[in-house]
Amino acid sequence: MATPVGRQTPRLDFGDALQEGWRAFSRSPAAFVGFPLVVVALQFLIQPLQSRISHGGVASVDPLDWLLYLIGLAVNLLLNLWCALGLVRGAGSALQGGRPSLGELMRWDGRVFLRLLRAWLLLMLVVVVPLVAILVLVGGPLTLLGVFADRLVPISRTLVEVLGLALALVLFLLLGVLLLVLIYLTINQSFLTQIVLFEHTGARATLERGRDLVDPSWLMVLLLNLIESLLMLLGLLACLVGFFVAWPLVVCISTAAYRQLVLASGSPDPLPARLSH
Repeated sequence: MATPVGRQTPRLDFGDALQEGWRAFSRSPAAFVGFPLVVVALQFLIQPLQSRISHGGVASVDPLDWLLYLIGLAVNLLLNLWCALGLVRGAGSALQGGRPSLGELMRWDGRVFLRLLRAWLLLMLVVVVPLVAILVLVGGPLTLLGVFADRLVPISRTLVEVLGLALALVLFLLLGVLLLVLIYLTINQSFLTQIVLFEHTGARATLERGRDLVDPSWLMVLLLNLIESLLMLLGLLACLVGFFVAWPLVVCISTAAYRQLVLASGSPDPLPARLSH
């Protein structure tokens, strides 16, 4: 189908995204490396809260231990989202020629944080609701059939086996389809944090914007994600120290790719000359 006149189809240039991302990271490497170190240090401090649910490999039966575990889990989620916003904010500033400080990356913005949290929760619901439905509607009967198979055998062993095989096949196919959907969503929501921060969208609008922006270049964004995953792996292999370089570098590359796709689609530059405080 021909592209409508006046509408450009976004195209991703890996070389430009990698170069721009590296230049952005190079403008303030100390801040970009320092912030993830701060976040990981905070996560290390709350780790004892999450380790209380297991004692010598045996799950704790104390409700307080599980409550502390959930608190630790929630704090970890908040720290990860805080770090994601800070790194993207710094990447946006650096891509505009700025030199973001550690304080700028660590700055708390409650309204943006809540928008990002809502977007992530909505994305989780999009995956979790179908998964639960599949497990209840197909996995439940399959489990019951396995439990009561001996009682049903007198009726017809062949019927029980065929029914069990059919349910197992349906469950496998539905989970396979859901896995494909999950892969699709993972790629077309690659720029979720950037969209929330720079375009000030709500949860639903953020997911729709991610789909509209990425779908025309979905395979290219998939390849970009593979390249970024390779960079993260190399960082982990470098005695874990390189991870704190690879992490913000990947965010800078991803933000550069996001900007490139937005500009290629004919929209104005999403990165303001000076991010508002």
